[in-house]
Amino acid sequence: MHELKIARNILKIVSDELMKRGISSPVKIIHFKAGRMHAIIPESLLFNFNTLKTESPAFQKAALCLEIVPLRIKCRQCQQIAELAKPIFHCTNCGGIDLEILNGQEMYVDNIELEDE
Repeated sequence: MHELKIARNILKIVSDELMKRGISSPVKIIHFKAGRMHAIIPESLLFNFNTLKTESPAFQKAALCLEIVPLRIKCRQCQQIAELAKPIFHCTNCGGIDLEILNGQEMYVDNIELEDE
C-alpha cells in the first residue's frame, strides 16, 4: 500500500518544482527511478498514479515512466560485484555476508517532460 504514498509524493514533487520555476505547461511524462530495495509493485504504483493525477489539470495526460534500479552489491571480502535478484544478502562468489550496497536504494524523480504548447 506504500505505492499510494509514493504516487502522491511524485505528484507533489513535480507540482512543487513546476510552481517554483513558474511553469504552467501540462506534464507529459514523469521519469521516476526506484531501487529494488523499496519493493515497489509497478502495477500498483501506476494504478495509484493514474488515479491521483486526475485531481490536477496539469497532470491529466501525464504518464509515469518507472525504472526499477537493480540491487547491486560489492563483497568486501572478495571484491566481487553482483546484481541480486532477491534480497538475500550474501556474495554469490564467496558466500561472504560483509557487503556494500552499490545500487537499489534510490528513489527519485529523474526528469519531467512537458506538453508542447
